[in-house]
Amino acid sequence: MRKIPRKIGKSGALASLLLLLSLFPSLALGDSFSYTDIHPAGWIESRATCLNARGDVVGFGMTIDGERGFLWSSGRITVILPPGADSARAAWVNDRGEIAGTWMKDGIRHAFLLRGETYLDPTPGWGNSEATYVGEDGAVGGAGEFGAFVSRGGSTEILPGLSVVVAGNSWGQFVGSGEASARLYLPDEGYLDLTPPGTSHAAPRGINENGRVAVTSVKDGIDKGFVYSAPFFVSMTPPGWTSSHAAAINNLEMVAGYGDSPEGRRSFLRSGGTYQVLSFPGWTATEAEAVNDLGQVAGAGTTASEETHAFVASPPGANTSQSPGPGASGGCAMAPRGAESETAGSVAANLIGLFAPLILLRGRLRKRRGYSPMIFTRTRFFLRPSNSP
Repeated sequence: MRKIPRKIGKSGALASLLLLLSLFPSLALGDSFSYTDIHPAGWIESRATCLNARGDVVGFGMTIDGERGFLWSSGRITVILPPGADSARAAWVNDRGEIAGTWMKDGIRHAFLLRGETYLDPTPGWGNSEATYVGEDGAVGGAGEFGAFVSRGGSTEILPGLSVVVAGNSWGQFVGSGEASARLYLPDEGYLDLTPPGTSHAAPRGINENGRVAVTSVKDGIDKGFVYSAPFFVSMTPPGWTSSHAAAINNLEMVAGYGDSPEGRRSFLRSGGTYQVLSFPGWTATEAEAVNDLGQVAGAGTTASEETHAFVASPPGANTSQSPGPGASGGCAMAPRGAESETAGSVAANLIGLFAPLILLRGRLRKRRGYSPMIFTRTRFFLRPSNSP
């Protein structure tokens, strides 16, 4: 796993300013964002689940004929429904345009991978399965008859420490759920429990190429979002909000999510020490679910007529033709291992804004006698993955 440099802006006015901002996060209205309603015509409701570096969005919704998946690309909607299926959901799209999801027939769920115009079965021979993730290498993750799985190249690997694989990166790290807790699988090491201290029922939402994980947990009966960056948990609740969900984190360390603000249910995009509040004009609520490295956010919201519609919010200058490269969507599909972005300055600024205070705090605590590693403790599980029957 890549490590944060030990010396981050030790001197200089910019580093001092970023550190100050990170200690006191600020709110800003996302008025500069452009919002697009991507609800398929004639559908009853729709929700976006993922978007890639090209700005393609997948999701699902309800029609008069039942539940369907969809792909929104450059303003065009493609309905996703495998042949013979009663219903379907699209969960993930990578930067090659491959889509993972689940279709249902006679009440039984089956995972699928849509490659081009061909539907593939990542779990042949399984009685039931669901696909929730597809990596840039075409590896499909999910859960099914024999447990949490990752399927690639015709081989299916079981991850016994997880009940479902939610997301992964090109380093072979996967996040998922296990025993009402969020867990991170590290190749050749085992599993880490990612439940923030003082909380319960942690649910993982996404992992970026740097190994940082978006987690939502429950504290005193209220949902709270966090980002895990070994060995810290960083709160992702905007100032003045009563609840939050950390839904996704991209490779530039931007975090997208949603929660309850004084104005109602709203979305946010955190970059460094600033929360951009995202609210679709005229809508009464929004919930962000994904973010790519361009800072585009996708999710769902409630319209003025109380309908649920999928949406995309784009910051100024977001041009998918100038994206950092294949696999750089961050909040869904991850960048290929070793891929470099030309936005190193943005990464450094966001890292300082998110984690510098905790690094300094950890150093101070270690100098004290009787230092307690409470908030730095990680629980390891050493269950090894196995091949499916």
